[in-house]
Amino acid sequence: MEILVNMLICLFIAGITYALMSEGLWGAALMFFNVLFAGILAFNFYEPLAALLSSNVEFSRGFADMVCLMSLFIVALFILRLTTEGLAPAMVRFPAPIDLLGRFFFGLMTAMMTMAILLLSFETAPVHKKVFGVIDYKTRVPFGLGLDRKWLSFFQHTTGLVFADYSSPRRDPLNEYGNAKLFDPRGEWLLYHQEARPYGTESILSDEGGSASSRGGTTSAGGGKGGPRVLMPGGPGGGVVVPQ
Repeated sequence: MEILVNMLICLFIAGITYALMSEGLWGAALMFFNVLFAGILAFNFYEPLAALLSSNVEFSRGFADMVCLMSLFIVALFILRLTTEGLAPAMVRFPAPIDLLGRFFFGLMTAMMTMAILLLSFETAPVHKKVFGVIDYKTRVPFGLGLDRKWLSFFQHTTGLVFADYSSPRRDPLNEYGNAKLFDPRGEWLLYHQEARPYGTESILSDEGGSASSRGGTTSAGGGKGGPRVLMPGGPGGGVVVPQ
């Protein structure tokens, strides 16, 4: 099953790469930056939006993270695509070797970024704790590359250095980025969302032995004092943990 999932992911990446290569170096490069900034915008704002949605629409709690993340990404990508096409409607020509290598590079990078964001959106969905029966917080798909982990690492870097917010109290327990407000201070995003997925019995975080979600406020689902708990939408940064 795992080999099949890995092969399907690689096939998806190859298909996007081929489609983007048809736009030439210039078009593929524009799409690379469109996807990059759309992903950054989506991950910046989906948590507070999901928390707001789930607090006002009761039935949306199970899928608020996924809906908000994908909606923000798609809308931002659509707007950025229209903007870049309006500003640069013509294809810029380059020498053949540069054009061939460039369109392949940007096409492949864009496809891998897109796949990473899609995988992460599936990991926020109300599905089995092992997405597609294979992917959990330890799995590095496809074939050990760990695209989802690479995107989370990149986005963590942007919140710590590139677009750092120093207006809030210290949020980095390891002091790697000073007192910048980080997206995932303790590196628990994958753990948190696997625990939040409703199907399956695997429990990662617990009151006794697991780590508390540093941005969610308290510990997560699982046995412990106070009875079972439910992880609410909004991710480690925007969600809350409610005793049942």
